[in-house]
Amino acid sequence: MAEDLVEADLDALTGIYEHIEDAEFRARVADVVWESRRDYKAAQAAVAAYVKTAEFHKTDDLWPDYEERLRRAAQISAKIGYKKALHVETITLVEEAIDFFNRNLKSGLLCVSLIRILLAHNLTKPGRHGIISERLAAEFAKNGDLRFSHHYWQVAEEVYRDAKSTSDVSRCELAGAEALVSIAEEGIGDNKYGFGHVAHWLAKALQALRQARANPARIKEVHQKLLGAQKRAVGEMVPLELNIEAMPGFRESEQEAQDKSAKHVKGYAFDEALARLVHVSRPTDVTALGTQLAKQSQEFIWDKIAGTNALDHQGKVVDYIPPAGGGTPAEEAEGKRKRMVQMAREVNWNLKVTWQIEPARKQMLLEHSIRWEQLAPLLRNNPLVPPGHAGIFIRGFQSGFFGDWLVAMHLLIPQVEAVIRYGLQQNGVVTSTLEQDGTQKEKDLNQLLWLPETEDLLGPDLLFDLRGILIERFGYNMRNESAHGLMSEAEFYQPAASFLWWLLLRLCWLGFRLAASIEKPEE
Repeated sequence: MAEDLVEADLDALTGIYEHIEDAEFRARVADVVWESRRDYKAAQAAVAAYVKTAEFHKTDDLWPDYEERLRRAAQISAKIGYKKALHVETITLVEEAIDFFNRNLKSGLLCVSLIRILLAHNLTKPGRHGIISERLAAEFAKNGDLRFSHHYWQVAEEVYRDAKSTSDVSRCELAGAEALVSIAEEGIGDNKYGFGHVAHWLAKALQALRQARANPARIKEVHQKLLGAQKRAVGEMVPLELNIEAMPGFRESEQEAQDKSAKHVKGYAFDEALARLVHVSRPTDVTALGTQLAKQSQEFIWDKIAGTNALDHQGKVVDYIPPAGGGTPAEEAEGKRKRMVQMAREVNWNLKVTWQIEPARKQMLLEHSIRWEQLAPLLRNNPLVPPGHAGIFIRGFQSGFFGDWLVAMHLLIPQVEAVIRYGLQQNGVVTSTLEQDGTQKEKDLNQLLWLPETEDLLGPDLLFDLRGILIERFGYNMRNESAHGLMSEAEFYQPAASFLWWLLLRLCWLGFRLAASIEKPEE
């Protein structure tokens, strides 16, 4: 990383970047010098080199390298002088690229990315870029590329929103929502996908129609279609998770499970690979874990003889499980719950991560660039994600894909509380207290995860895992320990981080279906 370079390294790079013939290499080295030393001359050199190498990558099919280099050139030029000569020149190149590609449907979503560069710099022109986006949305729909059409309706909406053109925003929102309905209906006649696919897109469409304030009759119609698709999807469901418990020989089973998990996502387009990743395992089966604990208790007597302490980082006793069999029914149930959390931490979660989740994540990382634009659809119009929080999730999920658990956990752990609070509020649950002095305080995660309504919202299995990883002292207690600065950097790089990341990814993936399942049909 650039932060690892010492002054002597930076001196060397500063001395050579102008003499590097390869534009790609020169751009990277000059960029490092700019970021490390805020060297204005290096920034200019980096912009020029990025523009040159962008031209080398300019194409209508494998265009991400082209767009990325233009994007970075625009970012650097804006930092050294927003709307000054170099920045204007770079933005002009982006606009010229839009002019060049917007009549070429083979370029797919390139113009979406290019227009979003302009959006990031507040330099879109609604009378131009909004119209281009709408035209491309219509043309892709006519050609049967409904997902591309939906993306162009979205970027058109963003352009008009940036221009505060309310009527145009509403029109594009509605058109984008109807594009989602069309995607779902297209899947009805496609045997490759089934009704689970149809229900997924109808759920997205339903939420989008509501946000667009569509005609109530249309909302009801789509909602009924969703409920029907979900019923039919139940009969199609085949578990995607791997039965690793039945495999003989631990090491052999481990290798076999890892190979199967990687193969589970290998060779698929990003959207399909992501769907398979979130189904490569399942949250803990609480009923099965309880049966496993009971069987273990019958075979061994240690839990009936001695209690168990949970210790903090300084060796202090922070929780305790008394010996089994000597307490009240409530105390026995509490002791059993804590032992189940302890068992999940010691065995179940680690196996799920090591055997299933991590091999699949790493395989996806080998095959996909994990771009912001690829993750954004998962969070857009997601009923479990509070408005304005999607970008936090995207960056957290992206960091997790790259194995940067320090960043991923700092971004995602606070969002668990936001998601649960938002989900409860959407279902009419009061998430605040009213104090005697008239003040109101929001309940924190330690309170929200114990509400019975939260179990109704998330289900017992997912809730068990979230409690165990985030707030249980016999689990990982990551929410409380990270919030109070008790975790070292190394402690973020543990299986719990990967498992929590995967759980939230799965939760966001299932968000629309979950919301529809707990919501009564509209009258």
